[in-house]
Amino acid sequence: MALFHVLVHGENFLIEREGAQSWMGFFKNVYVDAGTADEASSIAVSRIAADASFRAMVKNPADKPPEISIEEANEIQPEPNLVDSGFSFFPSANA
Repeated sequence: MALFHVLVHGENFLIEREGAQSWMGFFKNVYVDAGTADEASSIAVSRIAADASFRAMVKNPADKPPEISIEEANEIQPEPNLVDSGFSFFPSANA
């Protein structure tokens, strides 16, 4: 197993925050122990999908699904202080 840094990019998310909804994209850094970059990418996406507080914010209608892609997945040297970042939201270009 190795440690990977995975930069996840989301687009076309209808996000509800503070009582208002808006179409947003996001970037999120995820650190994953995995055997390959592909496995690390899959684990990172699964981790985001399992985040209950994030899922509660997403209000996409069935006919407008969100999109998640991997910008990069690189093996890195272990560092004891690395933790996943929060979501860095921005207005979605696909809205």
